[in-house]
Amino acid sequence: MSENTPSARLKELRVKRGFASARDACRAFGWNEATYRGHENGLRGFKVDAAERYARAFNSSAAFILTGETNGVPTNPIRGITQVPLMGVASAGSFRLAEEIDLPNFRVPAVQRVDIPDSVQYSLLVDGESVNRKIANGAYAICAPLEFMPGGVKHGQLVHVVRERAGLYEHTIKQVEAVKGGWELLPVSTDPRFQGKINLRDGADEDDLTVTIRGVVIGSFQPF
Repeated sequence: MSENTPSARLKELRVKRGFASARDACRAFGWNEATYRGHENGLRGFKVDAAERYARAFNSSAAFILTGETNGVPTNPIRGITQVPLMGVASAGSFRLAEEIDLPNFRVPAVQRVDIPDSVQYSLLVDGESVNRKIANGAYAICAPLEFMPGGVKHGQLVHVVRERAGLYEHTIKQVEAVKGGWELLPVSTDPRFQGKINLRDGADEDDLTVTIRGVVIGSFQPF
């Protein structure tokens, strides 16, 4: 395979974003692994919509992936502040399929922390009112992957939770509370519809279902 191909550039961006394997990237972003592997290894071509999705995740541009245009660089500083990619939509009311709606071609500023690199941060568009005491509907939650969070998850933090069943990924954001034997998720909302707690293990004993905390919310951003 030539080094100057969309698939080669896609792999290059994936590695620079810090994902050691295609599987790691697919699990992080809720992509179909077979489809992505076909795109990265050159066995399947892909169009602009797929390139835009990968560009958002890998902090680049569809033009760079498809044509190699040099203005599509992996890191896009603006006014000295690094931007982080928009990974998907998290339903604040319930779990939501990862690619249920089209995402805007938009990035949000990274949270400037010395203990969490800008390069690993990602954002989620919050859809719903169940965490509106902390993040408004339509704002962006800025997250750090769990493995990069110093000290791991702590009681009272907002977390990004992913539920996987039969290759489908659903995302939500909730506040986490430590309970005997594990964690509970709960809304932090002014809306009376969103007050009940959810045990993180609910439904997780099903053979084809896994529920995991993928990241911790470290900031939020709401454009004008």
